[in-house]
Amino acid sequence: MSEYIVKIGFWLRAYDGFTVEADSDAQAIEKAKAAATAAMESGAYPEYIDIEERREGVIAFIDHIASDGRHAVAEDVEFDDDRLHDSPTG
Repeated sequence: MSEYIVKIGFWLRAYDGFTVEADSDAQAIEKAKAAATAAMESGAYPEYIDIEERREGVIAFIDHIASDGRHAVAEDVEFDDDRLHDSPTG
């Protein structure tokens, strides 16, 4: 029997939070958008990552392990129907 390396990718829902000060609801919304953009661009870990709700799984690659090295078998293989984003093909 042959061996294969399989790598999967998936989306996790993550939550973060912050406080803004504003003079009005409209200003709070604008400041929240700016702070949210900065938080999304940050490399820091969010406050919470929901590991129970993995979404949109894809097999990133399958490689066959042979005596002369690894050989690509497949890439970007959808295996579930839990799509959060439209696929490029439809």
